[in-house]
Parts: sequence; C-alpha cells; structure tokens
Amino acid sequence: MTPDPEAAPPLAAGQIEIWKKIVDVQQHFNDLELRIRNFALIVTGAFLGLGGYAIKDGGAINAFGHEVSIAGLVVFSAIFPMFAFYFMDRLWYHRLLDGSVKAGIEAETALKHLGYKVDLGSKISEYSPFTLWLTTKKIHSKTKMDIFYLMLFATLLIVAGCLGFGFRPPPVPTADPPAVSQQGAQTVRPNLINNR
Repeated sequence: MTPDPEAAPPLAAGQIEIWKKIVDVQQHFNDLELRIRNFALIVTGAFLGLGGYAIKDGGAINAFGHEVSIAGLVVFSAIFPMFAFYFMDRLWYHRLLDGSVKAGIEAETALKHLGYKVDLGSKISEYSPFTLWLTTKKIHSKTKMDIFYLMLFATLLIVAGCLGFGFRPPPVPTADPPAVSQQGAQTVRPNLINNR
C-alpha cells in the first residue's frame, strides 16, 4: 500500500515535491526537444519548397567547372540550419534531459526507501529502447535522434544532388529570328502581336 503524500512525514513530503519538480523539468526539456525537431522539419520543408520554386526560374551557375542548378544549391543550403538544430537537440538539450532523468531516478530511489512505490523514470528508461530488426543492438534515444536527423540530411543531400547536377533547366525561349530563304535573302515574318 502506498502511503498518502498528505500524511507523509516532512522528509517524505519534501522528497515528493523534489520528485514532482524533477518530473516538470523532464517534461520541459522533452517539450523543447520536440519543438526543435518540429522546427527542423518545417525548415527542411521550406528549403525543399524554395528549391522547387527555384526550378521555375531555371537558373544555373558554374561551380568548379560544373554547371549547377540554383535549385540544388538552395536545397543544399538547408544543411547548415539542420546542423544547428542537431547541435541544439542532441548536444545541448538532450544532455540536460538525460541529467534530469538521472536525477529523477535518484529521487525515486529515495522515495522507495521511504516506502513509496515510484518508478516512472526507471520504467521509461527500461521501455524506451527497442531492438532494431537488422541487428540485435538496442536502440536508445540518442541513436533514435541520430537516425531522425540522418534521414533529414540524406533527404536534403539526395534532392540537392539530383536538382543540382541532374536537373537541367529548359532553355529560355527567345524571339524568332528572321527566316532566311535558300538564296540567302531575308524574308520578314508577320508580327503576331497586335500593335495598337
């Protein structure tokens, strides 16, 4: 039977409040990470859309002796903000989330010694990893995050490569040159635009 938190001795009541605050901090960092990933998806979509719009203009530049479509360059440029999102997510906020989870497990251990059955953090840590069907390796949250960003990076690189080197913009139509007869004399084509 779990003791009533209201009737808990002062040490237990204080430990319960500490645990609650730690869980709030965990939720905060988890929410921040989900927002970062959401923005990463939005930015990726925006750059892909800009690349599609750049196809319409059909511009190309000469880069290191290769003709590269501007659409490919626009999509490729999404890699740089994607690195910033990855840095913030994986190397910044995820470390803080890991620390708060470890603090939560320690607080739960202290509550267990006081007779409370609390094991949220340890159960989440236990059930979060899964075994990838290709291997027997357990996939934890850090690897899941790496796979998420790797898929975004791969998508951007493939689309940028296809657009940059595989797509050739159609030639821009020019005005019809005057027709030349077989004797070399020019004949005048009728003006198809009605001048008023």
